[in-house]
Amino acid sequence: MAGYTYNKFTLDQTLDALEKLDVHYLCVKNFHLPFNSTAAQISEFKKKCSDHGVTPYGVGPIYMSTPDEAKKYFDYAAALGVDILVGVPGEKKEINGKMTSASSRKMCEVCAKLAGEYRIKYAIHNHGANPKTGNPNLYPTVPSTYEYIKDLDPNIGFCMDIAYTYADGLDPAEIIRTYHKRIFDGHIRNIDPGNNGSAGVSGPNGVINFRPIFEALRDVGYTGCLGLELANAFGKAGDTLWIPESIGYFRAIYDSLKG
Repeated sequence: MAGYTYNKFTLDQTLDALEKLDVHYLCVKNFHLPFNSTAAQISEFKKKCSDHGVTPYGVGPIYMSTPDEAKKYFDYAAALGVDILVGVPGEKKEINGKMTSASSRKMCEVCAKLAGEYRIKYAIHNHGANPKTGNPNLYPTVPSTYEYIKDLDPNIGFCMDIAYTYADGLDPAEIIRTYHKRIFDGHIRNIDPGNNGSAGVSGPNGVINFRPIFEALRDVGYTGCLGLELANAFGKAGDTLWIPESIGYFRAIYDSLKG
Protein backbone atom coordinates (compact mmCIF):
# COMPACT_ATOMS: atom_id res chain seq x y z
CA MET A 1 0.00 0.00 0.00
CA ALA A 2 1.21 3.49 -0.86
CA GLY A 3 0.79 5.41 2.37
CA TYR A 4 -0.78 8.42 0.67
CA THR A 5 -3.95 6.42 0.05
CA TYR A 6 -4.61 6.73 3.79
CA ASN A 7 -3.70 10.40 4.13
CA LYS A 8 -6.99 11.17 5.93
CA PHE A 9 -6.49 8.44 8.55
CA THR A 10 -4.43 7.98 11.68
CA LEU A 11 -1.69 5.38 11.84
CA ASP A 12 -3.84 3.07 13.97
CA GLN A 13 -6.76 3.33 11.54
CA THR A 14 -4.43 2.68 8.61
CA LEU A 15 -2.85 -0.39 10.16
CA ASP A 16 -6.24 -1.78 11.20
CA ALA A 17 -7.41 -1.39 7.59
CA LEU A 18 -4.31 -3.04 6.14
CA GLU A 19 -4.64 -5.99 8.48
CA LYS A 20 -8.27 -6.50 7.42
CA LEU A 21 -7.26 -6.22 3.76
CA ASP A 22 -4.44 -8.77 4.22
CA VAL A 23 -1.91 -6.18 3.01
CA HIS A 24 1.54 -6.63 4.52
CA TYR A 25 3.78 -3.95 3.00
CA LEU A 26 3.52 -0.18 3.48
CA CYS A 27 5.38 2.71 1.89
CA VAL A 28 5.39 5.15 4.79
CA LYS A 29 4.34 8.79 4.58
CA ASN A 30 5.40 11.39 7.11
CA PHE A 31 1.86 12.03 8.35
CA HIS A 32 2.04 8.53 9.88
CA LEU A 33 5.68 8.80 10.99
CA PRO A 34 6.95 12.42 11.16
CA PHE A 35 10.39 13.21 9.78
CA ASN A 36 11.54 14.42 13.20
CA SER A 37 10.59 11.20 14.99
CA THR A 38 12.87 10.08 17.80
CA ALA A 39 14.40 6.63 18.01
CA ALA A 40 11.76 5.71 20.59
CA GLN A 41 8.94 6.88 18.32
CA ILE A 42 10.36 4.93 15.40
CA SER A 43 10.62 1.83 17.57
CA GLU A 44 6.99 2.25 18.66
CA PHE A 45 5.93 2.73 15.02
CA LYS A 46 7.70 -0.45 13.94
CA LYS A 47 6.13 -2.41 16.78
CA LYS A 48 2.64 -1.21 15.81
CA CYS A 49 3.31 -2.26 12.22
CA SER A 50 4.58 -5.66 13.34
CA ASP A 51 1.56 -6.19 15.59
CA HIS A 52 -0.63 -5.79 12.48
CA GLY A 53 1.55 -7.97 10.26
CA VAL A 54 2.77 -4.96 8.27
CA THR A 55 6.33 -4.33 7.11
CA PRO A 56 7.33 -0.72 6.39
CA TYR A 57 9.42 -1.37 3.26
CA GLY A 58 9.93 2.18 2.00
CA VAL A 59 9.24 5.87 2.60
CA GLY A 60 7.85 8.57 0.36
CA PRO A 61 7.28 10.12 -2.00
CA ILE A 62 9.40 12.87 -0.46
CA TYR A 63 10.19 16.12 -2.25
CA MET A 64 13.68 17.52 -1.74
CA SER A 65 15.56 20.40 -3.29
CA THR A 66 18.84 20.78 -1.36
CA PRO A 67 21.67 18.41 -0.35
CA ASP A 68 20.88 19.00 3.32
CA GLU A 69 17.25 18.01 2.81
CA ALA A 70 18.27 14.90 0.91
CA LYS A 71 20.63 13.83 3.70
CA LYS A 72 17.93 14.39 6.31
CA TYR A 73 15.52 12.15 4.44
CA PHE A 74 18.12 9.43 3.89
CA ASP A 75 18.80 9.53 7.64
CA TYR A 76 15.06 9.14 8.23
CA ALA A 77 14.88 6.14 5.90
CA ALA A 78 17.97 4.57 7.47
CA ALA A 79 16.62 5.04 11.00
CA LEU A 80 13.41 3.26 9.98
CA GLY A 81 15.44 0.52 8.32
CA VAL A 82 13.72 0.55 4.92
CA ASP A 83 15.25 -0.45 1.60
CA ILE A 84 13.67 2.23 -0.63
CA LEU A 85 13.28 5.99 -0.53
CA VAL A 86 10.75 7.22 -3.08
CA GLY A 87 11.80 10.75 -3.86
CA VAL A 88 11.47 13.79 -6.09
CA PRO A 89 14.88 15.51 -6.31
CA GLY A 90 13.90 18.87 -7.77
CA GLU A 91 14.95 22.48 -7.82
CA LYS A 92 13.11 25.77 -8.23
CA LYS A 93 13.32 27.23 -11.73
CA GLU A 94 11.64 30.07 -13.55
CA ILE A 95 9.64 28.61 -16.41
CA ASN A 96 7.34 30.76 -18.53
CA GLY A 97 7.68 33.57 -16.02
CA LYS A 98 6.72 31.44 -13.01
CA MET A 99 8.81 29.75 -10.36
CA THR A 100 8.11 26.03 -10.34
CA SER A 101 9.62 22.76 -9.19
CA ALA A 102 11.63 21.16 -11.98
CA SER A 103 13.88 18.18 -12.67
CA SER A 104 17.45 18.65 -11.50
CA ARG A 105 20.56 16.81 -12.64
CA LYS A 106 22.43 18.32 -9.69
CA MET A 107 19.99 16.88 -7.16
CA CYS A 108 19.97 13.55 -8.97
CA GLU A 109 23.74 13.44 -8.51
CA VAL A 110 23.38 14.26 -4.81
CA CYS A 111 20.75 11.57 -4.26
CA ALA A 112 22.64 8.99 -6.31
CA LYS A 113 25.71 9.52 -4.15
CA LEU A 114 23.68 9.17 -0.96
CA ALA A 115 21.92 6.07 -2.31
CA GLY A 116 25.29 4.44 -2.85
CA GLU A 117 26.57 5.45 0.58
CA TYR A 118 23.46 4.38 2.49
CA ARG A 119 22.75 1.35 0.30
CA ILE A 120 19.15 2.51 0.07
CA LYS A 121 17.55 2.47 -3.35
CA TYR A 122 16.36 5.91 -4.42
CA ALA A 123 13.26 5.70 -6.60
CA ILE A 124 12.21 8.81 -8.54
CA HIS A 125 8.46 9.11 -8.96
CA ASN A 126 7.32 10.16 -12.46
CA HIS A 127 4.70 12.90 -12.38
CA GLY A 128 3.06 12.91 -15.80
CA ALA A 129 3.51 15.12 -18.84
CA ASN A 130 -0.01 16.60 -18.90
CA PRO A 131 0.15 20.05 -17.25
CA LYS A 132 -3.49 19.73 -16.13
CA THR A 133 -2.97 16.52 -14.16
CA GLY A 134 0.79 16.21 -13.70
CA ASN A 135 3.95 18.30 -13.98
CA PRO A 136 5.78 18.19 -17.33
CA ASN A 137 8.74 19.96 -15.73
CA LEU A 138 9.24 17.49 -12.89
CA TYR A 139 10.28 14.03 -14.10
CA PRO A 140 7.16 13.50 -16.24
CA THR A 141 8.04 10.05 -17.61
CA VAL A 142 10.41 7.17 -16.96
CA PRO A 143 12.23 7.64 -20.32
CA SER A 144 12.78 11.36 -19.77
CA THR A 145 13.95 10.77 -16.21
CA TYR A 146 16.35 8.08 -17.33
CA GLU A 147 18.36 10.73 -19.19
CA TYR A 148 19.09 12.38 -15.83
CA ILE A 149 20.33 9.21 -14.11
CA LYS A 150 21.57 6.73 -16.72
CA ASP A 151 25.25 7.26 -15.85
CA LEU A 152 24.77 7.55 -12.08
CA ASP A 153 24.99 4.99 -9.25
CA PRO A 154 22.73 1.99 -10.03
CA ASN A 155 20.98 2.53 -6.69
CA ILE A 156 19.07 5.46 -8.20
CA GLY A 157 16.11 4.52 -10.35
CA PHE A 158 12.33 4.76 -10.50
CA CYS A 159 9.10 4.40 -8.64
CA MET A 160 7.06 3.91 -11.79
CA ASP A 161 3.59 5.38 -11.63
CA ILE A 162 1.68 3.16 -14.04
CA ALA A 163 -1.37 5.44 -14.32
CA TYR A 164 0.68 8.50 -15.29
CA THR A 165 2.67 6.36 -17.72
CA TYR A 166 -0.45 5.14 -19.48
CA ALA A 167 -2.08 8.58 -19.46
CA ASP A 168 0.99 9.97 -21.23
CA GLY A 169 0.40 7.62 -24.16
CA LEU A 170 3.21 5.22 -23.24
CA ASP A 171 2.91 1.43 -22.99
CA PRO A 172 3.65 0.55 -19.33
CA ALA A 173 4.60 -3.03 -20.25
CA GLU A 174 7.13 -1.80 -22.81
CA ILE A 175 8.57 0.69 -20.31
CA ILE A 176 8.97 -2.11 -17.77
CA ARG A 177 10.76 -4.34 -20.26
CA THR A 178 13.09 -1.51 -21.30
CA TYR A 179 13.94 0.04 -17.93
CA HIS A 180 13.35 -2.82 -15.48
CA LYS A 181 16.89 -2.77 -14.11
CA ARG A 182 16.16 0.67 -12.63
CA ILE A 183 12.55 0.14 -11.57
CA PHE A 184 12.60 -0.41 -7.81
CA ASP A 185 9.02 0.38 -6.84
CA GLY A 186 5.65 1.08 -8.44
CA HIS A 187 2.35 2.85 -7.88
CA ILE A 188 -0.74 1.22 -9.29
CA ARG A 189 -4.33 2.34 -9.95
CA ASN A 190 -6.63 2.41 -12.93
CA ILE A 191 -7.84 5.59 -14.63
CA ASP A 192 -11.10 6.73 -16.18
CA PRO A 193 -11.72 7.18 -19.94
CA GLY A 194 -10.61 10.80 -19.61
CA ASN A 195 -7.07 9.55 -18.93
CA ASN A 196 -6.77 11.55 -15.72
CA GLY A 197 -3.64 9.88 -14.44
CA SER A 198 -3.59 11.77 -11.16
CA ALA A 199 -7.05 10.85 -9.88
CA GLY A 200 -7.66 7.23 -10.79
CA VAL A 201 -10.49 4.77 -10.30
CA SER A 202 -10.68 1.28 -8.86
CA GLY A 203 -8.80 -1.53 -10.56
CA PRO A 204 -11.55 -3.17 -12.64
CA ASN A 205 -13.33 0.06 -13.59
CA GLY A 206 -10.80 1.90 -15.74
CA VAL A 207 -9.26 1.78 -19.19
CA ILE A 208 -5.86 0.20 -18.43
CA ASN A 209 -5.43 -3.49 -19.26
CA PHE A 210 -3.16 -4.71 -16.47
CA ARG A 211 -2.57 -8.26 -17.62
CA PRO A 212 0.26 -7.40 -20.07
CA ILE A 213 1.75 -5.13 -17.40
CA PHE A 214 1.84 -7.97 -14.88
CA GLU A 215 3.19 -10.29 -17.56
CA ALA A 216 6.05 -7.86 -18.18
CA LEU A 217 6.82 -7.68 -14.45
CA ARG A 218 6.87 -11.48 -14.30
CA ASP A 219 9.03 -11.82 -17.39
CA VAL A 220 11.71 -9.38 -16.16
CA GLY A 221 11.78 -10.97 -12.70
CA TYR A 222 10.54 -7.92 -10.83
CA THR A 223 10.88 -8.39 -7.06
CA GLY A 224 9.71 -5.01 -5.78
CA CYS A 225 6.33 -3.85 -4.55
CA LEU A 226 3.36 -2.35 -6.37
CA GLY A 227 1.77 0.11 -3.99
CA LEU A 228 -1.93 0.75 -4.44
CA GLU A 229 -2.23 4.54 -4.62
CA LEU A 230 -5.78 5.84 -4.75
CA ALA A 231 -5.32 9.48 -3.80
CA ASN A 232 -9.04 10.22 -3.99
CA ALA A 233 -10.32 6.94 -2.56
CA PHE A 234 -12.00 8.70 0.36
CA GLY A 235 -13.25 11.72 -1.51
CA LYS A 236 -16.94 10.85 -1.47
CA ALA A 237 -19.37 8.36 -0.01
CA GLY A 238 -18.82 4.81 -1.11
CA ASP A 239 -15.33 5.31 -2.53
CA THR A 240 -13.78 3.26 0.27
CA LEU A 241 -14.93 0.23 -1.72
CA TRP A 242 -12.34 1.12 -4.35
CA ILE A 243 -9.55 -0.21 -2.15
CA PRO A 244 -10.70 -3.81 -1.48
CA GLU A 245 -12.12 -3.96 -5.00
CA SER A 246 -8.76 -2.95 -6.46
CA ILE A 247 -6.79 -5.34 -4.26
CA GLY A 248 -9.01 -8.26 -5.25
CA TYR A 249 -8.74 -7.34 -8.93
CA PHE A 250 -4.96 -7.02 -8.98
CA ARG A 251 -4.46 -10.17 -6.91
CA ALA A 252 -6.66 -12.11 -9.33
CA ILE A 253 -4.48 -11.04 -12.26
CA TYR A 254 -1.32 -11.90 -10.33
CA ASP A 255 -2.67 -15.31 -9.30
CA SER A 256 -3.72 -16.12 -12.87
CA LEU A 257 -0.11 -15.73 -14.02
CA LYS A 258 1.55 -17.87 -11.34
CA GLY A 259 0.76 -21.15 -13.04
